[in-house]
Amino acid sequence: MEEEKQPEQKFEWGESKQVTPEIYGNFFNTTWTLFDVRFQVGQLIAKKEGDLSAGFVVEKRGAVTIAWPQVKLLRDTLVDLVARYEKANGEIKPLVLPPGGPLAP
Repeated sequence: MEEEKQPEQKFEWGESKQVTPEIYGNFFNTTWTLFDVRFQVGQLIAKKEGDLSAGFVVEKRGAVTIAWPQVKLLRDTLVDLVARYEKANGEIKPLVLPPGGPLAP
C-alpha cells in the first residue's frame, strides 16, 4: 500500500519580540524520553587560557528539546544538507581525536 503524502506547508519566519541567541557549539550531548529529545550544545575550551597542557573542558552553551516527529524531520533535513554540502565542497572527513586527547583526564 502506497503511503499518502500530505501537501507541503510553508510557514513564514517572523522576528521574536525577545532577543534570539546565536549559539556556537563544537560538541553535543543527547538524551531522550518517550516524548522528546534533548540536545545539549557545548564548546571545547582550554581549562586555562593560553595553556593547552592544562587540559580542556566542554562548556555548556545551550540546550534544545524537541518532539520525536520533529527529530525525524531534523534528521532528514541534516542528511539532505550534508549531501548537498559534500556535492559542492567534497567529503567532510570525520573528526578523530587522538588517544588521550583533549577530553582525557
